[in-house]
Amino acid sequence: MLNQVYRDEDVDLSVLKNKVVAILGYGIQGRPQALCMRDSGVKVIIGAGARDQFPDWDAAEQDGFEVYDFAEATRRADVIHVLLADPAQPSVYKESIHKNLKSGSTLSFAHGFNVLYGAIQPPKDVNVVLFVPNAPGHLVREKYLAGSGIYGAVAVDQDVTGDAMKIVLALAKAVGSTRVGVVEVEFDSETEGDNFEEQVLYGGTIALMRAVFDVMVQNGYPPYFAYAKSIRSLRSVIDVMDEIGIEAYISERSSRTCEFAVRMSGPRVINRAEIEKIFEETIRGDFAAAWMTEWQLGMFHLHRMRRTWKKSLMEKVGHEWRKLFGGG
Repeated sequence: MLNQVYRDEDVDLSVLKNKVVAILGYGIQGRPQALCMRDSGVKVIIGAGARDQFPDWDAAEQDGFEVYDFAEATRRADVIHVLLADPAQPSVYKESIHKNLKSGSTLSFAHGFNVLYGAIQPPKDVNVVLFVPNAPGHLVREKYLAGSGIYGAVAVDQDVTGDAMKIVLALAKAVGSTRVGVVEVEFDSETEGDNFEEQVLYGGTIALMRAVFDVMVQNGYPPYFAYAKSIRSLRSVIDVMDEIGIEAYISERSSRTCEFAVRMSGPRVINRAEIEKIFEETIRGDFAAAWMTEWQLGMFHLHRMRRTWKKSLMEKVGHEWRKLFGGG
């Protein structure tokens, strides 16, 4: 199991000195990473979709970047960093990237999804790497500007030039991640770990917050009070646990009543068998297959669930609550 951690002093940014990095996609991750790389002295160009269909092209030009279609950006670049949505990547790769890759260039991803599941099969004469900062793009940019960075992960799936790891680590440094540290993983681990985390940790936490709100309101508690207990209370302790550790928080920073509640009742809420079942489904590729099918069919489940939850009492109360109490 890989567990090597790299920091600024371990990484030489000069490996990118005479290279052009093409960021494909100028959205949630594309824009922040491109701006950070440019501020670090890297030559960055942007690959964007059709100008009359997507806002990426105009947004990137407004930020002062040279912008090209995906094919031309690929031809001009030595490092192609693909930051498009996972389901959109295979068709763009087939139409615009594959035939325009130069031998010895580096194809980089922020998620190993399409490479792991075979939707993208790179040629044998290019490096294939992965770099992902473990946070939404706006936080990547905010931390970079503050002189810090976001913890990240790097991986090398194919090394034809002998310096693929140096190149992907340089990308991580240019975005600020090596300021705090990046860990070396494998494409398999990054992809499946990410998919598992989003299902169980993100999905489970959101479902838990909604359940707490519903049960409290159904039993007569004021909705504003229930909303604060469901979301704001959790927010107030997560940063502390991240800073000092879960056990230190429970034993030293929480009340004894809270400690007793956490230790005695908390495990009853978790369905360990279901978590393990989701893990097994993820490793088999069931989740990936279901998600790709959902995308290809137009995301009708997602659109319907968005509509349903947007109308929920919790969302309405949350909207009012934030107006009343803001960030306090």
